[in-house]
Amino acid sequence: MKKEILLYFFLSALLTASTSTLTGCASKSTTEAAASATTTTAPAAENTSPPSITLTVPAAVTAASAAASTDATGNIENPASTETVKIELKKVADLANKAAATTEPDHGNTHAATEHTHEATGVAPDVAFGWLKNGNLRFSKQYLRRDGQGKKDIQRLAEGQKPHSIVLSCSDSRVPPELVFDQKLGEIFVVRTAGQALDANAIGSIEYAIEHLGAKNLIVLGHSKCGAVKAAMGTLAGGDAGSPSLNHLVQDIHPRLAEFKGLPASANLVTESWANVRGVAKDLSTRSEIIAGKIKSGEIKVHSGLYDLQSGVVDFK
Repeated sequence: MKKEILLYFFLSALLTASTSTLTGCASKSTTEAAASATTTTAPAAENTSPPSITLTVPAAVTAASAAASTDATGNIENPASTETVKIELKKVADLANKAAATTEPDHGNTHAATEHTHEATGVAPDVAFGWLKNGNLRFSKQYLRRDGQGKKDIQRLAEGQKPHSIVLSCSDSRVPPELVFDQKLGEIFVVRTAGQALDANAIGSIEYAIEHLGAKNLIVLGHSKCGAVKAAMGTLAGGDAGSPSLNHLVQDIHPRLAEFKGLPASANLVTESWANVRGVAKDLSTRSEIIAGKIKSGEIKVHSGLYDLQSGVVDFK
């Protein structure tokens, strides 16, 4: 019996350490979900983490251990309690094994199987927009998802894609939409050009995502300190941007910045970049019958956002 009691105390100490570890693993996910829930009515806990299990030593073990004490000669005073200790310790060990199994990282399709599961018709635009806002909150707080990029996801998406959102963003290497919005394989359809400049290729790509992939949420994403906006501002009064292709690019941006001609630039070109983003959103509906029709019918929604290079936060207006 002495050996069994010693085993009990050993397992108790081990389980106490396991409980602390499991609670710590769960705290990060809990903090993220709470933060996301305060910012939007869309589903906030996109990063589904393994459930935590709080382990406690059953009262029956404590009671049985006390009852199975020994006398001065070392003989067991209550032999009947020996079996109770064995049974309860086995239960505790089983719980420990179960808890250890649940802490294994899930690299499968947890995200897609829960929050991003949707019909072939696509995700409602407001829901998809909420996912992107939650994702940027996670990115800015560095509570990032671990799902959606495993081998199972690669194999699943080999059969086709159904992205929930389209992001038209600047080509700037510091503003990759998949990272900025903490999205994974197959979740967003990205079109990137310097300064969100529009041409037939960019517009056609967006039309494809709407018509053939079912995406209903469209984000036009600019950023502070945009080099393309700066180049366009520098050539508003004329001048060469450096090549025929660069001239073509800034000429597309010029009309959206005409109001700033002759004026000093704002800090980090934020005001000018906002004007460009809003102008692109408007131009999409005037230069594409498909996009205009979908906006009018309410099938898609367009949002303008500006990424701050300093904070990592996307501001939507």
